[in-house]
Amino acid sequence: MKKRRLKKRWLITLIVLFVCIGLYVLGGRNESPENKEEIKPTPPIIKEEQKQKKVKITLVGDILFESPLYKDLEQRNSNGDDYFSRINERFFSKDDLTLANMEVPIGTETMKVSGDGFNFCAPPKMGELVARQSIEVLCTANNHTYDREEAGINSTLDFFKNNSNILTVGTYYDEEDRSKPRIVEKNGIKFGFLAYTYGTNIKVPENLREKVGLFNNPSDANDASIYREKMKEEITLLRPKVDVLIVFMHWGNEFTYTPNTQQKNLANFLNELDVDIVVGSHSHCMQPVEWINNNHSTLVYYSLGNFVSADDDISRTPSGQEEFDNAYQVGLLSTLEVSLNDKVEIKNVDTSLVINYFDKDMKNFKLIPYDEYTVENEKNHYRYSYGMTKSWIEKIYKDTIKKDNL
Repeated sequence: MKKRRLKKRWLITLIVLFVCIGLYVLGGRNESPENKEEIKPTPPIIKEEQKQKKVKITLVGDILFESPLYKDLEQRNSNGDDYFSRINERFFSKDDLTLANMEVPIGTETMKVSGDGFNFCAPPKMGELVARQSIEVLCTANNHTYDREEAGINSTLDFFKNNSNILTVGTYYDEEDRSKPRIVEKNGIKFGFLAYTYGTNIKVPENLREKVGLFNNPSDANDASIYREKMKEEITLLRPKVDVLIVFMHWGNEFTYTPNTQQKNLANFLNELDVDIVVGSHSHCMQPVEWINNNHSTLVYYSLGNFVSADDDISRTPSGQEEFDNAYQVGLLSTLEVSLNDKVEIKNVDTSLVINYFDKDMKNFKLIPYDEYTVENEKNHYRYSYGMTKSWIEKIYKDTIKKDNL
């Protein structure tokens, strides 16, 4: 009797067990997808050093403050931010690095302000205007560097050092200051900067030449050997300390769309020294952009032209020709991306135009991206009656910048 009872109990237990298993299986099959918790695979852990590092860069040309702009800002009681606003909001504030050429010294309250002729000095409030824009690096080596002599070099350096986070390169307090590498790190990529000019309008005396990056002898343009050796030394020292090396060059001839022989030779010289990007200025109009691909790849902007300008009629342009008075108001803006994984890559290089707009009364100055430059802007521009039409702008752009080469 006891054995039969035990068998019966085991049988009941087995039946209950099979029923529970069946219900569990059926319940799992009938569970709706909405109520069923999705099990996602755990993403692989990517170490920080394995992530591709990227930096977006914007390049513009000369910041050349002149008297008509000063007058317009004063009459409108403007601090100047409205002049820069479209470019700053659309480009500068959206990138990681903005680079430009500071073509005028920033003086002190006691220095004479000048925005005419061949001698320039901007008041501190214009330095404050530049500092409020999202600009990270300024070249200060150009032919106007010594317009206020040593005091002007020092006041410019003092201003940006004490009133901004902008790095300046190309002029220095002394030899010790010059020996300090100019490096900016963004998103894990190190950028190094150097800058040189062919000379200055007022010749820098020999005992002060360490204060200015020069690639020619100011006393004899045919004697460049010492200065080229200095360039080579500085580039060679900086190169292993950075991922990307950028050199500003103030070179070439004014008012020409074509780089001269010296520019071409210097571009190849910089390529041989493994410079990654060359940013050119001085012509006051755009010049070609090209890659030099020898043992190293170097992106060369022969000239970005003007970014800021305010001269309605330039006395030193060819007599009777309005071409370069118009070109003076059109600047090249370039954007690009630098990435670093196993190696540095410069890609997505693009170019566009910025128009220095001012109306028929030489008022209401503003910087306008060309794709926002309306027919109304075109016809109300002071230079429109002199041939500065949209079709003319498009022609010089297409003739000079070959986008297929980028």
